[in-house]
Amino acid sequence: MKLWQHVARVSRKEYSAGTRAAAMAGESLIFVFGIPAGLFRLAAIGGDRWRFELPSGLAMLCAALTGLGLGFALWTCWVQFHHARGTPVPVMATQKLLTDGPYAFCRNPMVLGTLVCYFGIAVITASMLPVLAVALFASGLLTYLKLVEEKEMALRFGDEYRRYRQSTPFILPRLAAFRGKPGA
Repeated sequence: MKLWQHVARVSRKEYSAGTRAAAMAGESLIFVFGIPAGLFRLAAIGGDRWRFELPSGLAMLCAALTGLGLGFALWTCWVQFHHARGTPVPVMATQKLLTDGPYAFCRNPMVLGTLVCYFGIAVITASMLPVLAVALFASGLLTYLKLVEEKEMALRFGDEYRRYRQSTPFILPRLAAFRGKPGA
């Protein structure tokens, strides 16, 4: 059995709100606190030879992007939990295909928000090590999405997902998405 087939099989199980909330609390410790702390630690380990000059304007822009990215990712988690009885963890995946809210902008809004947040934090550290670490994390995550999650979603949601995939960008939203959908 291929990985995406296994993920599709185990993600069909529905979990109680309490179990999903406990899982999301654990996820939050890792993704909201652990990874950012690790990026700052990595900057400290790298020392001066990995440092770069960070103009204050760029630092403020990165701080704003960090907040926007985090907000977008949290909005996505909220929608997954409340509208589709799921979590970001593939094992506790959504029980229905989400196409509105943050999912109207791109098919992977939580990944978009998370990567924007982490890149913002990495640049704020003024060290190339965290920037490189986030770039490696991003490439691995995007590869997983393409090779596993998209096939798993097609298997679980069929033609409905295929139509959504054709009409909605993978990760970078179209500017038109921010003006509203036609007929809205």
